[in-house]
Amino acid sequence: MLVVVLTLGLLGRVPGVVGAGTKETPTPKPIGGLTFSDETEVTVVNVDVFVRDRKGNPVTDLTKEDFRIYQDGVQMPISHFALLTHDIIRHYYRLPVPGRPEPTPLPEDLKDLEIRPIFMVLYIDNQNIRPLDRNRVLRAVREFVRENLHPPVKMMVVSYQRSLKIEVPFTDNVREVLSALRDQRLKTGGRTDKDSTRAEIVDIMNQALEAERERPTAASQNAAEIRRAYELMRAFAGEEANDLTFSAGALRQVIAMLSGLDGRKSIVYISDGLPMTPGADLFQQFSAVFQNTSVLSLLAQFDRSRIFEALTSAANAQGVSFYTIDAAGLQIQSDISAESRTTTTLTAITPGRSVYQDSLKFMAEETGGQAIVNTNNFSKGLQKIANDLFTYYSLGYTVSSSGSDRVHYIKVELPDHPKYRVRYRRRYVEKSLETRVQDMVMTSLVFDVDHNPMFVEVTSGTPAPATSDRWTVPFHISFPLRKVAMLPEGEDQVGRVVLFVAARDIKGRQSDLQRQEHEIRIPATEWEEARRERFGIDVNLLMESGTYNVAVGLMDVVTREASYTKTLVRVNPSGRKK
Repeated sequence: MLVVVLTLGLLGRVPGVVGAGTKETPTPKPIGGLTFSDETEVTVVNVDVFVRDRKGNPVTDLTKEDFRIYQDGVQMPISHFALLTHDIIRHYYRLPVPGRPEPTPLPEDLKDLEIRPIFMVLYIDNQNIRPLDRNRVLRAVREFVRENLHPPVKMMVVSYQRSLKIEVPFTDNVREVLSALRDQRLKTGGRTDKDSTRAEIVDIMNQALEAERERPTAASQNAAEIRRAYELMRAFAGEEANDLTFSAGALRQVIAMLSGLDGRKSIVYISDGLPMTPGADLFQQFSAVFQNTSVLSLLAQFDRSRIFEALTSAANAQGVSFYTIDAAGLQIQSDISAESRTTTTLTAITPGRSVYQDSLKFMAEETGGQAIVNTNNFSKGLQKIANDLFTYYSLGYTVSSSGSDRVHYIKVELPDHPKYRVRYRRRYVEKSLETRVQDMVMTSLVFDVDHNPMFVEVTSGTPAPATSDRWTVPFHISFPLRKVAMLPEGEDQVGRVVLFVAARDIKGRQSDLQRQEHEIRIPATEWEEARRERFGIDVNLLMESGTYNVAVGLMDVVTREASYTKTLVRVNPSGRKK
C-alpha cells in the first residue's frame, strides 16, 4: 500500500513577479484585482443515446421530436440534438471515406457540429483470465483497433495481474496499441490456477462421497473428510473474495484516472469474468453432493454484489461506460469425472457460470455499455462496440447547477417507436467545483493537464529519514498573490485557497488525495507591495522509497478559479535502509 501523508508546513511570501492575467467571465465584478461572476452556473447535460433495431443495427432516421428525456421524473426540453454517424465523423475530421480516394469536407448544415473526444481503455485482466481465452479475444481486438483507432478516438492499454500497469497511455498511434496487445500473449493467466484449485476441491468432495457410500458405518471418519472438503471450499471462496476486492480496486483506479478528462470515456474490460458471489458454484456443488442445504447460507455470506454497485456508481460519477467481454466464450459445461464416477449436477453448473457472467452484464448495463458474453464470434461483438463509438444520438438539456454533489436519474423514451431498443447512461452525477478539482488532480497524476491560470509552481526539497522505511519530503507550492481574490477584513486583505495533493509511483500505486484549506492574510498597508510577490505554502509528504509524480491542485474559494501542476520526485533512489 502506498503511504503518502501530508503534514502542514509554514505559510510565507517569496519574491518574484509573473506576467499578469485576468479571468474572462460573462458579467465580471472586481474582487481583489481579479474578476469573477456570481451568476448561477448553467450546465449542459449531455446524454449519448444508442438506438438499435431488433437485429441490433443502428437506427439513424430519428429527429429531435422523436425523443423524450427526463431528469428525476421531470421532462427536460432538449436544447442540443445531433445525430453522429461514422460517415459524419469522417467528414468532420476530413478522413478518407470508404469508396472515396480523398477526404471530403463537412457538409454546410453540419458546420456548427461539435464532436467530443473519445477515450477508450483496453483493459486486459490477466489475473482473471485463461491465457488461451485472452489470446483468442485479442486477435479480434487487434483488428478492432486497426479499423477504429482514428480521430476522435484515443486508446490506452492497461493490464492487471496483482498490480495495475499502463502498457500504453492514450494515443492515436495504431502501431503502439497493437504492439502492447501483442506483448500480452506471453503473460500468464491467474484463472488457470483457480480452475486447478477448484477441480481439486470438487475431486475431494467426490472422494468423500464415494467413501461415504463404501463405508456407511464409519460415520466419524466420513464426517471428517466431508468437513475437510467444506473447509477447503470455504477457504477457496475467501481467497477469491479477497482477489475480487483487489481486482475491483484496480478498475476503480482506472476510473479515477479518467475522471478529469473531458469527453466520452469507456473501458473495454476483457476477462473470464468476476465472481458476483465467490465460491457460489462450489457451495451449490457441495449442497447437491451431500444433500446439505444449510451450506447455501454461505451464498449470502460471500455475496459481493455491493462491490459491483460501488464500482458502477464510481463509473457513472465519472461518465465512464463499461464494455465487457467474456473471453471464455460459448462453453459446453461437462464436469463428468471417470475417476470419481460422479457428475456435477445442473444446479451446481449454472450458478458457477452465471456468477462470473452476471457481473459482466451488470457492469455494462448499469453504465450504458454492452456485455459480450456467450459467443465465440468476438468480431461481431466488437462491431457493436464500434457502432457505439461512431453512431449515436447526442441529446443535451440545460440545468442550473446546485453547487453540490448530487445524483440525478435519467430516462429517455421513444414513444412512437416502441420496438426500438434504447440504451443510455441512466444516472448523471452533478459535481461541485471542489469535486471537479479533485478529479482533475487525480487525472493529472497520469496525464498532462494543461490548465494553470494561477501560475502555480511546485518544487521539492531534500528527503529526510522519518522512520525505518519512510522519508519526509518537503514541497514548496507558490503562486502570485495577484491571482488570488483578496477581500478587506478589518485592517487586512484576506484570501482563501484550498490545496489538493496526491502522489503516484512508477509502479502504479496511488495515494489518497490530501486536502488543506489556507487563509492568506496581508496587512492592508503592505498589500500594494505584496501583490507583486508570490505566496508560498510549505508542506511535507511522508513517503516510502520510490519515484513519484506529485500532483497539485489549487482552488480560489472566492473566484472559483483552479490551477493544476505536478512534479517528479525521487525518494531514496538508492533504496538504502536507514
